[in-house]
Parts: sequence; structure tokens; C-alpha cells
Amino acid sequence: MTNPNTGIARIPRARKRSGLRKAPSLIAGAVIIGLLICWALVMFLAPTFPMNETVGDPLLLPSGQHPLGTDHVGRDLLVRMGIATGLSLLISAGTAVLAGVVGTILGLIAGYAGGWIDSVIMRIVDTVLSIPAILVALIVGVAFGTGPLPLIFALGVVFAPSFARVTRGPVLVLKERDFVRAAEMNGVGPVRIALSHLLPNAFTPLAINFATVASTVVLVEAALSYLGQGVPAPNPSAGRMISESTRFMQIDPLLVILPTLLIVVLAIAWNLLADGAQEYLAPRVDVGLPGSRGGPTILRKSKTPSPAGTADQTDSTETETAHQPKDVVSTGSERTRR
Repeated sequence: MTNPNTGIARIPRARKRSGLRKAPSLIAGAVIIGLLICWALVMFLAPTFPMNETVGDPLLLPSGQHPLGTDHVGRDLLVRMGIATGLSLLISAGTAVLAGVVGTILGLIAGYAGGWIDSVIMRIVDTVLSIPAILVALIVGVAFGTGPLPLIFALGVVFAPSFARVTRGPVLVLKERDFVRAAEMNGVGPVRIALSHLLPNAFTPLAINFATVASTVVLVEAALSYLGQGVPAPNPSAGRMISESTRFMQIDPLLVILPTLLIVVLAIAWNLLADGAQEYLAPRVDVGLPGSRGGPTILRKSKTPSPAGTADQTDSTETETAHQPKDVVSTGSERTRR
């Protein structure tokens, strides 16, 4: 603000949100994932009913004994939905971890080594990316059988190239920086340089890609289970539950609506984590710049009052920026620092 008597302009400091408050979507996604994990653990460790046994009449509406009702066989939907949530989280997170480890290693090698090694790795990456994920999972299912572990392995191989591309880009830039050159001149080995200097600087895009891949895996796993090639029966899966309940949709729509909502909530939760990680980890390049969000406000001074007994002075309008001193005394066209 500007004092009209002294003409002193003070530039407010840029306000930056601290902590997790600047990433509300990260908090929302973590809370949703945490609640779903708690639900799944309770259904795994202390289920109210056996998940694969008939515990009541078929197609019962929600009640106190069965909060979500029963399916077409008479199995409790609350238990089966909780088990399906846990399996979906296990497959999505496990796939993202496996793909992240394999893809990050390939990206580090390709980006740091360069030359023909980079060309060979990236051509393999392009080839894998051209194959649909569902097709690879179907082939692996035929060769090794269905189940969570074969599915994690198949989808991990499919999504590893995305991590390789995400890692390779920053490494190509960072390996030309002075701190990497200095480490090489001091005799630091390439493995230590990759793990200590290059990988930490590529952590942000990797974290964002992790949550994005997990969200995609939720949808792919549901599609495979719907086709009968995901989680094997009679274990519950959201996709399989939709497939088995489609013919009863007109009698009891909840049989299809509930697993569909579960898939949507899981995908949204992972996407919220991805958006929140980007907000929390990505640097704000505009913070502190005049006129930017959180940056200093551009102040202008109007006509300065004249001392008593003297003539009015000429109007003076000056723009103060972040690079000028905070306190400026202005008299006419002259400025002196206090």
C-alpha cells in the first residue's frame, strides 16, 4: 500500500500456500484410497459372512442384516464388494510398482547411456506400446492362467514403457548439467550418478505417472474380469460382478450399479492422487513474479501532496516491481532510498 503523506510504497511479499493445503486433490484422493483400504481389510480379516457362500435368499434388497443386499445366488454384496475393492487396489498398485521399477531402470539406462543403447531400448518400448494391454493380458492368461499375479505381471510389462519414456526425458537433460559432469570428473560411477543425481530429479513425473497408470489398470482389470480373464471365479471382482448380474438388471439394478460405482470411485481416487501429486511436487514457475498468482501486486503512486507554502508539484506515476527496494521516498521526479 502507498502512504499519501510520505509517498512510501511497500510491495507485499508473495503469498505461498504451505504444506498439503496447496494440493487438496491429493488429500481427497488419499482419504478415498485410505477408506477403501480399511473397508477391504475389514472384509478380508473379519467378514460378516463368507464371501463365496449363500447366506440368504437371492436378490434381497438392502437391509440391516445385508446392508447392500444379496446377489443372484444369495451371497452378501457388502462382503463381496469389499473383497473386490481389495483385489482391485492390489492389482492396480502392484502393476504400477512393477511397471515403475522396470520402466525406470530402462529409462535411466537409455537416457544416460545414449547412442545405440538408447535406440534399441526405445524401439522395444515403441513396439510394446503398440500392443493393446488387454491383448497381452489375454495371451498371458492363456499361457499362465488367470489370477492376480499373472495379471500384475502382464500389465506390468505393458505399462513399463510409459515409465521408461517419462524417465528418459529428464535424464537426457540432466546428464548435461554441471553437477553431473563434476561427478563424472571426480570418478563417481554411472550407477551412483543415476541413482543419486538423476533419479531424484525425475521423481515428480514418476510419481504422477504412477497414479495415472494405477487408474488405467483399474479399468483394464475390470474389462478383463468382465470377459472372464481377470480375477478367476468365484472370487469377486467388479467387472465379473457386472457380467454375472447383467441379466438381473431389470429385477435388481443395484447388482450392476454398485460394482460400476466401485470402478468409478477407484479410478477417480487414483486420478485425484495424480492431480494432487502434480500440484504438490511440480514447481510453480510464476510464484513471485509481478502480477502472477501469489506474486507482488503492482503499485502505482498518484499525486504527492505538496508541503505547506509551496506550489503544487507535478504528478508522478511510478511502477514498483519486485526488484526495487521495498521502501521508496518520492518527491517529484527524484527518488531516494531511505
